[in-house]
Amino acid sequence: MFKILRENPRAFALAVAIHLLLVIALSFSVDWHSDHKVAASQVKVIQAVMIDESKIKAEEERKRKLEQEKQRQAEQEKKRKEDEKRKQAQKKKQEAEKKQEAEKKRKLEAEKKRKVAAEKKRKQAEAEKKRQQEELKQKQEVEKKRLAELEEKRKIEAERLRQLEEKRKADEQRRAEEEQIRQQQMAEEAAAMAAARAIVLQSERDKYITMIAMRVASKWLKPSGWHPGTECTVTVRLVPGAGTAQVIDARLVKSCGNPLFDRSVENAVYSASPLPIPTAPELINEFREISFIFKPEE
Repeated sequence: MFKILRENPRAFALAVAIHLLLVIALSFSVDWHSDHKVAASQVKVIQAVMIDESKIKAEEERKRKLEQEKQRQAEQEKKRKEDEKRKQAQKKKQEAEKKQEAEKKRKLEAEKKRKVAAEKKRKQAEAEKKRQQEELKQKQEVEKKRLAELEEKRKIEAERLRQLEEKRKADEQRRAEEEQIRQQQMAEEAAAMAAARAIVLQSERDKYITMIAMRVASKWLKPSGWHPGTECTVTVRLVPGAGTAQVIDARLVKSCGNPLFDRSVENAVYSASPLPIPTAPELINEFREISFIFKPEE
């Protein structure tokens, strides 16, 4: 009984409600002043209760079956949902696997394309590298040829410059030798001219010294006691003029041994002023101060 109540609480509540309604209905139809009627009513009530209880049990059984059917359907629905869920999971798994396989295939295709592109790029790079190498090789050959030509030109130019340098050195040596010869000739000529000039000057010098000595001698007054062969050396200071020179000083640097004779010579020098001097520029300065031996003749 309690198990039925636990399993069918709603059926139990419905049965209780029906019984309460029946009791209320019977209470209004019972004649409380007649015993006979009361007994009859009780019999009907019991019968009604028995009928209702069988109905209730039938209802409960129906409900139980309905509940079992519902439970069975629920279990079937649950199983269907689980099957559906499992199918969906399997479908998702298959779709995921298919997607994964497609992704894998796509990646393989992409990798294949990448490898093809990389191989193409590598081949292009190799071709470009080979082209650049060929181009570089050609440029190097051209440059090598150009450098060889430049080297040949440089050698030719160097040889030409060497020959020019040798010619220049030969010319310089020849000119140096010619210049040396010319200088030597000029030196010899100059030396000859200088020697000749020196001879001329010396002759001029000797001539004017002799002329001065003769002029002084012409003005000399022979003192008493003079002896032939007496001589002395006189130094005279002159102021050159136009072909003559004025005597500004006269002194004996070597006496003749006779003071009277020495003074007569000095007086003769002063008396002979102005004295003749050479006009050659080389000798004018020499005749600013001259010395000569005064040695009068007998």
